[in-house]
Amino acid sequence: MSWRRITTAAGFGLLVLASLVVAEGTLAVLLLLFSFVLRVNLTIQLTSPPALNAWLPTAWPYPDVTLYVGAVLASFVVTAACGLGAGARRFLRWRAGT
Repeated sequence: MSWRRITTAAGFGLLVLASLVVAEGTLAVLLLLFSFVLRVNLTIQLTSPPALNAWLPTAWPYPDVTLYVGAVLASFVVTAACGLGAGARRFLRWRAGT
């Protein structure tokens, strides 16, 4: 395997990872924003006890919305697939131009 292929694969992997990080960060910000706008207590449960709560106190009479591990994993998988598709498209367009 040539060094050119290795560096190309590494660049492609970094591009996919970067697009995944940006997309997941944007999703998290949108979830927090909409939890404030809609006045719901947002809980993202990554482990058995809740790991991340929105900043709204639970004593207020707002409805509770809990995202369990399955929803978080599904979001991660869908976002990763979209990032992989976007990275592949950009890579193929870049490769066709050279």
